[in-house]
Amino acid sequence: MKTKKQTFEDALTKLEEVVRELEDGNITLEKSLALFAEGITLSKFCHRALGEAETRIAVLTEDKNGELFLKELPSRE
Repeated sequence: MKTKKQTFEDALTKLEEVVRELEDGNITLEKSLALFAEGITLSKFCHRALGEAETRIAVLTEDKNGELFLKELPSRE
């Protein structure tokens, strides 16, 4: 069975759900700790994805005439 690769959007949505559930406060300590750990993992995933996206978007480059332009980096996929 093929597993679906997690997207930034899916991770962010899940992180928002985790935060809402933690803020609600109607859960056990064990559940809170598990959600907190999941939230940290999701947060790191989102941070890494944003960093990669920022890097891929563009690099400032100078052409042979000395003009600056933005050059998109190739995808790492």
